[in-house]
Amino acid sequence: MDRLPVGVKLIIAATVLTAIACGIFFSNTWNIDNSIEEIIFFTVLAVIGEMLSISLSDQIRVSVVFAVVVCIIMLFTPFTAGLIIAAGNMFSIYKRNERVAHLFNTPLHKTAFNVSNIFVSSLVAGIVYGALYIPNEGISLTYAIIPITIASFVYLAVNASVVTFLISNLLNKSFRSIWNKNIKWTAQSYLIMAPLGVILAIAYQNYGYFGILLFFGPLLMARYSFKLYIDLKSSYLETVQALSRALEAKDPVTSGHAERVSQYSVSIAHQLGLSQAKIDIIMYAGLLHDIGKIGVADSILQKPGKLTQQEYNAIKEHSSIGSDILRDIDFLRDASKIIRYHHERYDGQGYPDGLGGEQVPIESYILGVADAFDAMTNDRPYRKALTIEAARDVIKEQAGRQFHPRVADAFVKIFDKGLLKGAD
Repeated sequence: MDRLPVGVKLIIAATVLTAIACGIFFSNTWNIDNSIEEIIFFTVLAVIGEMLSISLSDQIRVSVVFAVVVCIIMLFTPFTAGLIIAAGNMFSIYKRNERVAHLFNTPLHKTAFNVSNIFVSSLVAGIVYGALYIPNEGISLTYAIIPITIASFVYLAVNASVVTFLISNLLNKSFRSIWNKNIKWTAQSYLIMAPLGVILAIAYQNYGYFGILLFFGPLLMARYSFKLYIDLKSSYLETVQALSRALEAKDPVTSGHAERVSQYSVSIAHQLGLSQAKIDIIMYAGLLHDIGKIGVADSILQKPGKLTQQEYNAIKEHSSIGSDILRDIDFLRDASKIIRYHHERYDGQGYPDGLGGEQVPIESYILGVADAFDAMTNDRPYRKALTIEAARDVIKEQAGRQFHPRVADAFVKIFDKGLLKGAD
């Protein structure tokens, strides 16, 4: 705790104090009509749900059994639901960095923050649901679906915003970058679970504990499918990174170039508001944009002096070679198109096809700006590097000629704001 930045400590303290204040204020709403067996059963269910959560990063975990949370919010008063869901988080056991993590080996400040955040999120969501849905008898799927969907949005907004705010301060990264990378794209998966939560609640009202257990199986299947997707996505990235490292072993002069280009490209893409799916493809393209140099002779790649026209023409083939290498790999097919055109210019004077204007995908122009910036700011055998400020000015001056104006403008904006990830 002592090593944490002051801002992070303040966020943790504010979250914990908010939870305590809410707990005191709403403690009189404890519903004594609920049996201790019910509370224990749903607490265990919440614990299981948390144990089945999936890690997106070292800091963020996502529970794909969000339906359990929705079910608890619907069946209990907001205060009681908050306690049950928070207890599920507190007593969960899961793997983190190849070791088993639980309450007794997790730092107190981390447990206090997580439990407090979940309690407040659940409490607020429960209040919203209670205000929007006033049932006549039991729970009706028709009338409950809209209120619980809105309450689910509220839960996600409160919980995810607090977590993202904390991590952005902890890692000294922008709120937007953390949100886009780890939170934004998971919202749909969460909200799809909301109707299943309604079904769980109805099943419990009609069939008791057996109804819950009967419908819990499909949730486990959903969790399994989501885990496969996360693992597949991770495998894709590891494969691309391995290919990138193989290329750097061939051309050590440009060591780290692909990683930096990928980071710059992702930053520009975020600034332009591209979808996460497109940003993932751009990330892959950045890592592999020079993969075609495998087909270029080492004597040319590592030549210390100026290239002859013939040698330069051989170098120019690398973008089309790289595209041909990757186009038959299913998950890299779109990246191969970006790579083919990343040396095209907005004025049509680039290569390999001499295209320009809107004939070239915006993703290729993004990659072109990132590639040019990194090339200018790193030493080469035949020239010294420019300062990052000088390189920034070149990109601004070449907007509308070498670079797409909108891409160049996005680059300059994030550079001036200090948001260009990977830039020294």
